[in-house]
Amino acid sequence: MRVSRLAVGGLMSLLVMAGAARADDQPFINIYTTDIETEGGKELEQKVIWATQKPGQSYNSILSRTEVEWGVTDDFQVSLSGNYEWERIRLHAPSGANTTEREFSVSGEAIYRFLNVYFDPVGLAVYLEPSFGDKSRELEAKILLQKNFFNDDLRIAANINFENTWERDSGNWNKGSAIEFFLGAAYNVTPEFSVGMEFNNENEFEGLIGGAHPASNVYYLGPTLHYEGHPFKVTLGAQAQLPWANDASHAPGTVRDGFHVDAERYRLGIQISTDI
Repeated sequence: MRVSRLAVGGLMSLLVMAGAARADDQPFINIYTTDIETEGGKELEQKVIWATQKPGQSYNSILSRTEVEWGVTDDFQVSLSGNYEWERIRLHAPSGANTTEREFSVSGEAIYRFLNVYFDPVGLAVYLEPSFGDKSRELEAKILLQKNFFNDDLRIAANINFENTWERDSGNWNKGSAIEFFLGAAYNVTPEFSVGMEFNNENEFEGLIGGAHPASNVYYLGPTLHYEGHPFKVTLGAQAQLPWANDASHAPGTVRDGFHVDAERYRLGIQISTDI
């Protein structure tokens, strides 16, 4: 009986250690896993995403996001972030002039985990994020799913994202929305290093969810590299638009050779985080 109790205790300790080792391990740039901060854990995260190339114009944009995360409990995480967006467009027409836009916004984020992938058949969590900026408002909700294989070396993650946006233009607020599907896989080559792949399907709508009309449908695919060092964790990711886009308006020129002209062709991201 004593041996059985020791065996059970040892097994439970190993399971807890396995879960702790994966706490807040995010091997993707765009996809969230259900691994979040443990109770009392805090992390500082810096993410930068560069997007470039649209047909008929010179296009570049940068999104910088600085975030502080805090584990309220083992299954509930909150965070606060400051976001800086910069965009420059120059049309290729002879008289094309540069157009540059900048915006700063603040976001709050909450994740609640219902199922832990290390103790339950799958990981399941919900995510809510409101954002407030000078020219925009956003409300974003996600369903986060995760399934592990091969002693947790292979992680499959899926997100379903629902987003409503309000953008101010000439004193008016334009309403839009999006429903997005994310699927990714990451494999641990070593305990510290993983390689992965991300697939995104981004559907934009005119109007808010519930009363919106389809606008565009775009797909992206690309690799990720993730390193769990000390004291820093680093993730690199790149994506390219796939030639499967379509536009609900069917206006001439909005889709060329399968690529949507209003969606960037390439994205490159880096994310660095450390415990605080």
